[in-house]
Amino acid sequence: MVWILVLLGLMTGALLNLLADSLPTAYRVRRPRCAYCGCDRRLVAWSAVSATLTNNHRCRHCGAPVSLRHLLVELVTGLLFAFCWLRTGASIRTVFDIVYSSAFVLIVVTDIEHRLIQHVITLPVIAVALVGAFLNPVFDSPNRALLGGAIGLGATFALYLLGGLFVRVMSRVRGQAISEVAFGFGDVVLNAFIGLIVGVPHIIFAMTIGFLCGGIAATILLLVRGLIQRRYKLFTAIPYGPFLIVGGAAMLYYGREFMSWYLRR
Repeated sequence: MVWILVLLGLMTGALLNLLADSLPTAYRVRRPRCAYCGCDRRLVAWSAVSATLTNNHRCRHCGAPVSLRHLLVELVTGLLFAFCWLRTGASIRTVFDIVYSSAFVLIVVTDIEHRLIQHVITLPVIAVALVGAFLNPVFDSPNRALLGGAIGLGATFALYLLGGLFVRVMSRVRGQAISEVAFGFGDVVLNAFIGLIVGVPHIIFAMTIGFLCGGIAATILLLVRGLIQRRYKLFTAIPYGPFLIVGGAAMLYYGREFMSWYLRR
């Protein structure tokens, strides 16, 4: 059964790659194409794994290889599907965790590559999460999930407003417009989704982990680009969605174990 889940994950990963290639630029799903010349890929090359195994990983027109990202997304998705199955077995929780994990992978890719967290991705999985609030056995009451979603939405929306105010103030002080913001509204919707799937009080710890990871990454970026490369630019923005997802995934998969450890301290 584990290998069936891996195979299903590989197929889902190919679909996630297609969505990541299509939605941010074309706003619709289109046939898989070569990232370099734009020509349609052969059917066997729609999946990076199958293209690699059958030696069809190069474009038949320009010879460019299938990108490493396509291969990684499929492999990671396959491993996540197997991981969810091994943790909770044949249960409705596994189904929800697989859906949420797929959304995490897609959002990470689009936010890193395009700095976009699109509502066309987050709103459907929020609808699934609302159903999960009532059906997912991880919650003893739907109120836990709903309150978690409200906290995730409210806390990040407050940061979104404060970030916008900070940018306006700094633009006026510097006499120069600043286009970058700390949080986009996509991050707000993403954190509402995370709150719905982990519930309360887990969302508090998920946000803490996400913000800590984001702060560490920002510090490393400052040190590397500012002190070593001498190319750091003030108000350089970084995609924050992946860090929120790190916190959300940690509490989604290990929330119960983490809370047990925390309460025993």
